[in-house]
This record gives sequence, C-alpha cells and structure tokens, in this order.
Amino acid sequence: MSVPVYHSFLEEDDQESYGAAETMDPELYKATVEGDLLEFAIAMDKWPLDRHHYLPASCVQLGPQKNTVLHLATSHGHYEIVKLLCKDLPHLVAEKDARGETALHIAARAGDELLVTLLVDSDLEDDVLGCTNKQDNTALHEALIYHHQDVARILINKNRDMPYSVNKEGKSLLYLAAEAGYVSIISLLMDNPVGNYTVDRTHKNKSPVHAAILGKSTDVLKLLWKKDQTSFSQICENGMNSLHYAANIGYTQGADFLLKKFHHFAYWGDKQGFFPIHTASCQGYIEIIQMMLQQRPDTRDLLTLQGQNVLHIAAKSGKCKAFESLLKMPELEKLKNEKDENGNTPLHVATISGHPKVVSSLIWDEHVSLELENNDGLTALDIAEEQMNTYPASFQKRLTWMALRLIGAPRTPRTKFLKTVKCMLEEQSKTENDRDKVNVILLVATLVATVTFTAGFTMPGGYKNSDPDQGIANMLAKVKFHIFVICNTLAMYNATIVAVTLLWAQLGDQNSMQVALKLALPLLGIALTMMSLAFMAGVYLAVSKLSWLANFVWFLGSSFIVLLMLLFLPLCFLGPSNYHIFRFFSYYPFCLMLYALGSYAENEAELCWFCE
Repeated sequence: MSVPVYHSFLEEDDQESYGAAETMDPELYKATVEGDLLEFAIAMDKWPLDRHHYLPASCVQLGPQKNTVLHLATSHGHYEIVKLLCKDLPHLVAEKDARGETALHIAARAGDELLVTLLVDSDLEDDVLGCTNKQDNTALHEALIYHHQDVARILINKNRDMPYSVNKEGKSLLYLAAEAGYVSIISLLMDNPVGNYTVDRTHKNKSPVHAAILGKSTDVLKLLWKKDQTSFSQICENGMNSLHYAANIGYTQGADFLLKKFHHFAYWGDKQGFFPIHTASCQGYIEIIQMMLQQRPDTRDLLTLQGQNVLHIAAKSGKCKAFESLLKMPELEKLKNEKDENGNTPLHVATISGHPKVVSSLIWDEHVSLELENNDGLTALDIAEEQMNTYPASFQKRLTWMALRLIGAPRTPRTKFLKTVKCMLEEQSKTENDRDKVNVILLVATLVATVTFTAGFTMPGGYKNSDPDQGIANMLAKVKFHIFVICNTLAMYNATIVAVTLLWAQLGDQNSMQVALKLALPLLGIALTMMSLAFMAGVYLAVSKLSWLANFVWFLGSSFIVLLMLLFLPLCFLGPSNYHIFRFFSYYPFCLMLYALGSYAENEAELCWFCE
C-alpha cells in the first residue's frame, strides 16, 4: 500500500517524488484520539520505515488540518502516546499544523504542565520554543494569553537566553505578563535576557505599564516602577498616557499611584485635548475626579481643545448619577456657568446632547443660570425648541424640552429666535411633521369613536324583551350603568369632535394645523379616559355578583386611569406656564416618563424649588 508523505520532512531534492498527504489512516487516527496505546502501537507498526530518514511512513500522515499524530495526542491529553512519540520521533515536536502551531502551542494553551515538560525536554536544540504560529505567538505567548503562569515559568526556565519578539498585535511577553498580573513572571523576564525584545514602529505603543493598568494590578505597577521608570512615560497612538488609561477604566488605586509618582501626567492632554480628569468625567468615575481635585486642585481649570471643562464633558456623556455628584462638589461651583469656545454652558451642552435627567439636575441647581446665551444668541430652551422642530424629534430631546418648559426657562427675544429657526429649518419639513401627527391622532380618534359607538348598542346586561319596557336596558337602575352610559357617550362625542377638527386642519394652512393639534390633544385625552371608565363600569356590572372580583376590577381600572392621565397630561397641556400649581402637577408625569426612559434616579432636590 502506497502512503503519500508530507514534503516538510524531506530534503529539497526529494520533494518532487512525494505529494502532500490529505488524510490519515483511520485506525491510526482513532487510536491516537482515543488514547489506546496498544492499538496505536499496532497501527504504527503496520508501516515500513522511510529509508532516507528512518521514520515510519505513518508518522507523516496528516489530518485535515495538517496535524500530525503528536498534535492529536497532545490536544487530547494522552500522555503515554506523547511520551512515546517524543522519545522515538523527536522531530515531530517542531512540526506545524495548518495554523502554524506545534504540539507545544497546544499544550501551553491548555495549561498542561506535564505535556509541556515532555515536549520541551525532547527538543534538545530548543528550536520549538521560538516557533511562532500565524499570529506570531510562541508557546510562551499562548501560556500568558490564557493565564497559565506555571506553564510560562517552565518555558522561561527552559532557556532564559531565548530571544522572543512581539506578536502580530504588538504584545510582548512582558506586556502579556503585566496584563495577567504575574509579578513573579515579570521579575523573571526583566532579570534575564528572555525579557528583552525589540518593537517595530507600528507597535511601539504597547507599553507593559498600560497592560498593568488594564489588568488593574498595583503590585505589577510597583514592580515596573522599581525596575524601569522610563516605561511609564510611554503614550499610545491616541496620545493617552498611563493616567489616562487608569482614569478611563476607573482604576482608582492605579490613578492614585501614578499621581503620586508622576503628577505631571495630570497635565498631559491627548490628541483630542482631553486631560485625565476629562477622561474620568466622560466615564463617570467620581472617585478619581475627587482624588485628582484633592491632590492637584488646579486640574479643575483644565480645558479641552473646544474650551470645555469637566462639567461640560460630564453633561455631554449623560451619566446622571455621576453628574449629580459633580454638581455637589464645592470645588466645581464656578464651572457651572462657564462657556466653551462656542459659548455653550454645561446646560447648553446637556440640551444639545439630549440628556433630560442631566438637564433636570442643572435646572434644579440654584447656581445655574438659565438665561445665558451661546455665541449664536440661543438659550438652552431655544436650542431645545430647535431640536423639537427637527423631524423626527427623539423622545429624549422631547423630555429635555419638557424639563426646560416646566421650569419656565427663558427664551431670547422672539424675533431673534424665529430668524434663527428660519435659517435652520424648512417650512415644508415642519408641515410634513405636523401632518404626520394629525394622521396619527385622527386614526386613534376614529378607533375610539368606532369602539364607543358599538358599545352604545351592546349595553351590559342586555335589554328587556317584554312589554311595557321592551328595549329598555336591564340594568338601567344601577349606578355603575349610569357611569357607563355617560362616559361612553362623552368618549364618542369627544372622539368625533377630534376627528372633525383634524379633518378641517388638513384643509387649512400651517397655523390652522397648529391650533387644531392644540385643541385635539386634550379632547382625545378626555375621550380615552372616558372610554376607559366606561369599560371599567361595564365589566364591574358584569361581575357584580362576585364582590371581590368586582372590587378588584374597580381598583385596577382606577389605577390605570390615573396612570393614563399622568402620561397624557404633558402631551396636552405642557407649556411655559407661569402657574405654580400647574408646574406642581406637571412635575409628576415628567418624572414618570424619565423613569420609563431609564434615566431617572431619585434626586434630593426639593419640589418647592421646582415650583418657585
């Protein structure tokens, strides 16, 4: 039987006589995978020796991924077979599969110390230690990537003079050990030639210090400081230094260590002009900001390339709880009304970014000025109204506008504002926006009218079939029936008026459409509420014989009607009202919608400030 031989085992002159094997003998493959030493030996003995190299022809058989029997035995953890192959066929140790991996790569990735020891001890030249796969990872790289510290120590101790380079990601052994937090491995690497490496220009930013910060290992930072302080000054491609990294991931201990050792890091900006305090503010890490302000109080005056301070950045990020904590810091008091290069205060920035909870926190702060204008002459409310006129306006921006209207935030002079709006918006898009609103409300009103009309002729309890009261409702004397009839009638007539009003609106101009919308929304709210009451009264009548169920229906229905009114109230009546009582009641549906948005958290500010 002729068995094709893998050409990598052959001399260059003999390669033409052989083809690459594409499959492995089934019996040999099965015995290797199952770890059956006896069957494996029988399968190996079936094949004659190769004359040139004195290797069994069977050993060069490859699986679909060009893996040898040693690859298979190693991946399945069969020690006896690996031991036998390492003893009789040590050349297999350096053979690579389709991914460029030796059996040592597989053993190191699995963290199997015994297999690693067997493989490295059989390689007398130590060539296999430097073999790299297609990712340029050696076995030692793999051990560190998969956090196998003991395996890494075995590989290092095998040859402490072995030169290693970085992998395709630019990560050195020292970087990987620092990322994993292995202090003892780092000591081995830095105290021996094995830890020396060269980095090309493409990967010069992969600093072990940055890796230690990402791994949040203070012990590694201290060791690196002790052995190589120059590595702390390395910056990444974005211009971020080590303190930026610590601030970006909220590593408080690392940031404290760096501030004490390299306080000048706090005054280094990245390519975007962000200083470490801005990075911490963007991510919402209050402890790091407090620590920086305590140790280096003048960092609060640092500005980005756009002239924005720490509150501007926090307002733009939209992290509500962190922003509220910043507002309470006395050190940042004077920053609340500072403007960036575009004249925007933190309130302007939060409004532009559409963060309603941040806006609410700012307007509840008595030190925040609501009437300040930016370089375009716009207040925060002006900006919110411009965004509302943009189609489609997001729910967050609608709530932002709502917050400013409820507090009574001022506008700029109306003529100036209208001129700005005309420059930014086309009248046609505004008309299309309103037409869409009209169509949606008209559809809902039509459905309400249809449902209530039908309910008017299908009374709860039915009708009497005998004279003299034939056709009269059976439950005419019941109080809940009276409620049903009144509410159902009101719902149908209100819905009908809404439908007719909006039909007229589509025939008129833009101003007529606006007036129609303002009239239709409250009427639709009344119709929906009355329809819900009618439904509740009708169901109550139908189950009135079972008192607990009737009471449950009444309680549940009442709760949902209150919720409906709270949700609909801001849509119907929200405006720049000067009436304190209206602001008081509008506050609760506003908070409810913030909570539904997922951005509401309890605020300690008192409601009296909101209503002043």
